[in-house]
Amino acid sequence: MQLALPLVPDEPPPSLRSPDPATATAGTLRFVRHRRARRYILRVLDDGTLQVTLPRRGSKRDALKFVEASERWIADQRTRRRAQPSKARYDEAEARRRAASALPAQLRELAAVHGIAVPRISIRNQRARWGSCSRRGSISLNWRLVLVPDFVREYVMLHELMHRVELNHSARFWRLVAEVCPRLVEARRWLRTEGQALF
Repeated sequence: MQLALPLVPDEPPPSLRSPDPATATAGTLRFVRHRRARRYILRVLDDGTLQVTLPRRGSKRDALKFVEASERWIADQRTRRRAQPSKARYDEAEARRRAASALPAQLRELAAVHGIAVPRISIRNQRARWGSCSRRGSISLNWRLVLVPDFVREYVMLHELMHRVELNHSARFWRLVAEVCPRLVEARRWLRTEGQALF
């Protein structure tokens, strides 16, 4: 978990008022560069810190312009977070032990139901994914899946299992997922709105 910068609650930080890259790390703004990101992504963390993910070739100057253009959205997000109760903490070591035991068993059970072979299952500390499926059929799951609601965890597992049938994100792939996962839309929404808080 990365250390967040302190929050200045009532006044936008200098970076919201000036696109000068020299102020980019001042106040409550933090940059994270991700080689797989295809666009700028802005998140308001629990303490109000703004985290901007930059694509591999993105610039801090463009990122600051994106932040400035999102000022109203940022204010709304901070207001929502102040109104929410603080999230309960969890014992990471215990959660990881539980994940190593429970997740492979659940994935194998789902695979058997759908007649899908999975040659290898691993539990990992993925920083940007909930799961992945290799070309050889090995499936990796994020240990944090033990912390999500059952229907969300099942969606992630079914998503990866359907990659054993269709190793892409084509329309056919999403049809396959929809056929086996009735709560597909709800689960994806939960991951977008709630799931990031677990990272």
